[in-house]
Amino acid sequence: MNIRHAQSNESGAIAPLVYAAIHDIAYSLTGTADQKQVLERLAMWIGRPNNRLSYENIWVADIDGVIAGVIIAYEGKRAIELDEPIKQWLIEHGKPGHLDVETEGDVLYIDSVAVDSEFGGRGIGTKLIQRVVEHARETNIPAVTLNVDQGNPAAARLYERLGFRKHKEIEISGDRFDYMMLDL
Repeated sequence: MNIRHAQSNESGAIAPLVYAAIHDIAYSLTGTADQKQVLERLAMWIGRPNNRLSYENIWVADIDGVIAGVIIAYEGKRAIELDEPIKQWLIEHGKPGHLDVETEGDVLYIDSVAVDSEFGGRGIGTKLIQRVVEHARETNIPAVTLNVDQGNPAAARLYERLGFRKHKEIEISGDRFDYMMLDL
């Protein structure tokens, strides 16, 4: 398995994994609940630079040329800037331009993690998270954060095993999340 940065031409393969990870948040980011359009619009954003879903912020777990998992992570202090193109696009297409603030400050924020079900149980998600933590250390970012849906206790346990601790509760797209932090 090779964990590497994504490339813009992989957006079509990455979009379904991102959709699986973010569920309802995908509807807010794409302005639609139609699954085909959600996937098309996620792929559009993944293929473009300078936005929260950009390939620039994605690492993939590549197993023999197949994308088995993905992780999206970016600097918290860039969150508003990275959301701006998405907000403007939504407004231009007659949708509300509001996106919930998911992170801020001098942190590396894990936006989403997903592993293809065919590759489950191999520790791929853990390895992706560890790679992002390593990136934070390499770039002198003092903490890594993420949000975990309060309805997903299995994910919360994984993050706790990796050293993350609940910092606060927030609401994203109408659902409650625990904002978790790993101090480095």
